[in-house]
Amino acid sequence: MLSEFFRHVERTGAPMLRPLARFFACLVFVGLAVAAAPHGAFCQERLGVVLLHDKNEHPEKQLDELERQLRNTGFSVLVPEMPWSRRRGFDATYQQALLEIGLAVEELRLGGATQVALVGHGLGANAALGYAASRGGVCGLVALAPSHDPERHREVFLPDVRKARNLLSTNGRTARSLFTDIAQDKDYDLSTTAEVYLSFNDPDGAAVMPRSCAALKSPLPLLWVVGLGDPLRHLGRAYAFSKAPAHRMSRYEEVEADHAGVPKKASRLTAEWLRDMVCAPACP
Repeated sequence: MLSEFFRHVERTGAPMLRPLARFFACLVFVGLAVAAAPHGAFCQERLGVVLLHDKNEHPEKQLDELERQLRNTGFSVLVPEMPWSRRRGFDATYQQALLEIGLAVEELRLGGATQVALVGHGLGANAALGYAASRGGVCGLVALAPSHDPERHREVFLPDVRKARNLLSTNGRTARSLFTDIAQDKDYDLSTTAEVYLSFNDPDGAAVMPRSCAALKSPLPLLWVVGLGDPLRHLGRAYAFSKAPAHRMSRYEEVEADHAGVPKKASRLTAEWLRDMVCAPACP
């Protein structure tokens, strides 16, 4: 009926009514488009993403393509520089790093995000799991080439764990010292304080991914992506992913990439999975 009215005005109406008719036609068109559009066409604008970089990296390195894909999908994105960056050099404990993640989550919420997801690469994925397990309040997790697993290297770390504990008992809390750390199954010398070292490398401490996955209080959408060229690929699903409470949207994926290349290779997969997750809706 409306279309007949608009055509009638175009044919016979006064010239001054024709612009008005076109205006109402546009309003009707937009209204019908909104009503007919799937929820996914609009819901992603409500999602904020905290993007967490890997150990000994700059925040912008290796994550630029992933950040671009997330922003192009319509998400708000924050990429904080974490204590384990190359510039900061492990200047805060694991627990303090989780507090920094919480600040980024709150910043996104203050900016209008109604839901927040964490996306981490390497040690950033480890911390994302640790945050969700100890604090909650996020609607989804993406673990890209997750790494840093002190319990697997218990025998390697044990001498320096004892050294760090001795330093703490003799007021050596703030002095930096050299400790053994491991990146992609290769050890290197890490300069940090005893307190910081213990918080990240204690085999019975907080930075143990299987424990974090098992500690998730309720099923949470979890995308776990490993690279076929990553030395940690052999750990498989059973190491940590399968210990998380099962969720219908959780996925374990393998991509053709080494450890450093996983974020770029999985950038579209990550953006599409987050879009589907928030529009399902899987988030509360």
